[in-house]
Amino acid sequence: MNLTMKAILLLFLVSATFIIGCTSTTQSSTVTHKSQGQTLFENNCTSCHGTDGKLCVLGAKDLTLSSISKEESISIITNGKNTMTPFATILNKEEIDAVADYVQTFKTK
Repeated sequence: MNLTMKAILLLFLVSATFIIGCTSTTQSSTVTHKSQGQTLFENNCTSCHGTDGKLCVLGAKDLTLSSISKEESISIITNGKNTMTPFATILNKEEIDAVADYVQTFKTK
């Protein structure tokens, strides 16, 4: 193999390594991590509200149509309403706040 061919091969290998390294960094940095509120919602609320907030089982409201404030959401999550379980003894205040924040993301704009 002559010197020019070796140089081209080396340049190719270095370039390929750089491109692969950049690609894997970009892919891993775009992975979305679930928020605490989303995880808590999925674990406690989806059986009635569904993952998209629209299930409406056992009298649950469609959360995408909700016009209540975060504070009102906190009150309902804490104390329950109608057939909804009160979560005051299940979740702590920070967890309830996180769920209320997540529920706000369902509102249609």
